[in-house]
Amino acid sequence: MHQVRYFLAVARELNFTRAADECNVSQPSLTRAIQKLEEELGGPLFRRERSRTHLTDLGRLMLPHLERTFEAAEAAKLLAKGVGRSEVAPLTLGVQSVVESDTLNAILKELAEGLKGFELTLTTGSADVLMEKALSGELDLIITELPGDVPDRIDHWPLFRHGYVMVTRKDHPLARSETPSLGALRDEPWIDHDGAGCPRLQLAAVAVGFEPIVRHRATDMRNLGRLIEAGVGSAFIPGSLATGDVVAVPLADADVTESVVLGAVAGRRRGPAAEAFVRASRAKSWADVTA
Repeated sequence: MHQVRYFLAVARELNFTRAADECNVSQPSLTRAIQKLEEELGGPLFRRERSRTHLTDLGRLMLPHLERTFEAAEAAKLLAKGVGRSEVAPLTLGVQSVVESDTLNAILKELAEGLKGFELTLTTGSADVLMEKALSGELDLIITELPGDVPDRIDHWPLFRHGYVMVTRKDHPLARSETPSLGALRDEPWIDHDGAGCPRLQLAAVAVGFEPIVRHRATDMRNLGRLIEAGVGSAFIPGSLATGDVVAVPLADADVTESVVLGAVAGRRRGPAAEAFVRASRAKSWADVTA
């Protein structure tokens, strides 16, 4: 892991001297460690041209894998330290209502089993509400779609992308269509799920020449599902949220995807549980969610 840490430092700095200073080791020691790693991986990781250093093709390929390896090791160390502690390790986490992921569930399970004293407070809401609560100190971390204007005070790390689709009853006339057109849904009553008037649906509909009928509103995903199952309308939401007696229907002319990120207030000290969550999240490969 020392070799991996030194490699990541050189990849950031692109300078062996500065990387050695960052890692608090001598430059010869850092160079020997990099050489050993290169021997293990079967080729040079850096191209040295006088005072300039560049990643080789192999180095660029190895960088994301070694980053995840290092983050996973750090997360494991943090969890191991937490096992021997008796103090409470609280985490206040906000997850946007349209975000659903098995990886998130797995990380929470790992923390619950490996971090002694782990106490979780989980809340949901819109992206704007969660961002405001994070800035005010009510939330340690947030998982949300990436807003168009991220506040400078928010650090964020990409997790995955998910796609928006029509979610409707299984007996809807278009439910069994392979890829129906959004234009075929001009008279469909839609359900607003975030109080913003279904902005992604509005943009997609304008692109094909009509104004969608947003007739109903639901304050959370559970109530949204209840309205869909009752047959009062359909929703335009990520396909991963289609559960129960509803079905996800991709639309041929409405290709809408959003990036989901993990966010935290920059410079704010994180507790053991929040730090473990960040490291575990960045160490895992979150698969993109499709309809």
